[in-house]
Amino acid sequence: MAAIDDVIKYTENNRDKFEEELFELLRFPSISSDPDSTEEMNRCAEWLKKNFESFGLSAEILPTQGWPVVVAETAKKSDRPTVLVYGHYDVQPVDPLELWNSPPFEPRRAENGNVYARGATDDKGQAFTHVKAAEAWMKAGVEPPVNLVFLIEGEEEIGSPNLEDFIREHRERFLADAVLISDTSQFGRDLPALCYALRGITYMEFIVTGAKEDLHSGMFG
Repeated sequence: MAAIDDVIKYTENNRDKFEEELFELLRFPSISSDPDSTEEMNRCAEWLKKNFESFGLSAEILPTQGWPVVVAETAKKSDRPTVLVYGHYDVQPVDPLELWNSPPFEPRRAENGNVYARGATDDKGQAFTHVKAAEAWMKAGVEPPVNLVFLIEGEEEIGSPNLEDFIREHRERFLADAVLISDTSQFGRDLPALCYALRGITYMEFIVTGAKEDLHSGMFG
């Protein structure tokens, strides 16, 4: 049996386990824009760290000026390319709650097969897919053909204000031959997409000063 067949077999045999773990991850109300979310943000980061460690990756939680970053990696080998996998564990707020058909942090699988919860598709679901893919390789006893480095941040939903400084500080650690962004979409279950770019964010502040008294519109309008 080819090595990849062992990896696929492990994945198929552990689907229920993977889903249970995903649901655990989705239950953390890790809302980065909420200053009262400190405990839940830290708990979510710690859970991810332990999950990485459970299948043999070295992992740690590194501080930033804001929410922490979870970093995990396989043992690096000089004869293999390195792939950096990016994701984020923070989510958007859930208000207004009355528009939800089920509690946002109580994940459920609907009849159509979809999983519904805050973060299921942005970005805990996508990021966890790559985490479990790494587990399948490791647990199947097959060495991945590349070095893997995971960077899972907690501030994407607020514009990643500390990510650039964080990467600069740890530049050597994140040098990679390719970067895989696990925060995009596909158009259907059987129609994957290769996303190569997204729009960024621009913040602007306009200060407008006008007249202090009424003026004639024909002359000043």
